[in-house]
Amino acid sequence: MSFKMWKSSRLIRFFALPFMNIIKNYDHQRYLCSPDSWYLKTLKGVHIGKRCFIIGNGPSLRAKDLDKIKDEYAFAANRIYEIFNQTDWRPQYYMATDKSFIKDNYQKLQYYDLGHMFLRTGENAALDYPMEKMTRIFMDYDSFFRVYKNDNNNWTIYVSEDVSNHIAEGATVTFANIQMALYMGFSEIYLLGVDFSYSVVVDKNGNIHNDPTVKDYFSGKNYNTTSQIYESTLRAYQIAKEYCDNHNIKIYNATRGGKLEVFERVDFDTLFPNNEEEK
Repeated sequence: MSFKMWKSSRLIRFFALPFMNIIKNYDHQRYLCSPDSWYLKTLKGVHIGKRCFIIGNGPSLRAKDLDKIKDEYAFAANRIYEIFNQTDWRPQYYMATDKSFIKDNYQKLQYYDLGHMFLRTGENAALDYPMEKMTRIFMDYDSFFRVYKNDNNNWTIYVSEDVSNHIAEGATVTFANIQMALYMGFSEIYLLGVDFSYSVVVDKNGNIHNDPTVKDYFSGKNYNTTSQIYESTLRAYQIAKEYCDNHNIKIYNATRGGKLEVFERVDFDTLFPNNEEEK
């Protein structure tokens, strides 16, 4: 049996799951005693009642828009550093949850001004990287032993209210950043550059669809790690909206265009009435 067939076997997953859950629970308990978890406890409610921006890396993202939020709280992710040569703006907080991306880029990350970094840890404990301004986050998701073949859109997605314990998986780093923003107490959240348009999409049946005409990043580049399980990502955004609606938190989509229609749209330029739009 090939590795791919073994990985997708429901029967093998069924029998392996109890054992893997023991290991996962051990890793989780160890994490709860770590300096990372304790540090996250100090961040609860630190920005209560304030507004923030969560930056996506979609092709609509413009450097001059980032210049406008230099004095705002902002969360960024992944390859945001590719736009740093066009703007003086830098995020206060940075998130990376894709294990392949972190493994390939963690040495590079420490040389950029990314504010405070939150990097995923978990079953691959090699993420104990010696980096300043870095906090490990534990994600409630086991991509290897969860039985999800043919029902990728049916993951159990929810908002974690205690990120010092864990952050819930939502098939997109933006969902993780939303949870972090909620935990810190922000009551007004604006998404910018979240186009929700990808060159590689995995549908609910696990089929991969490629569209070379679609740009993934503002740089015009496409990356293997940008493939998305579309239905799960969409559901994560819907869950985020439902949570915010139920907790009197405003979350808006200030992206210029794009395909994300879950959140109420707002014109980015109207958020800065004292600044004229550059021509």
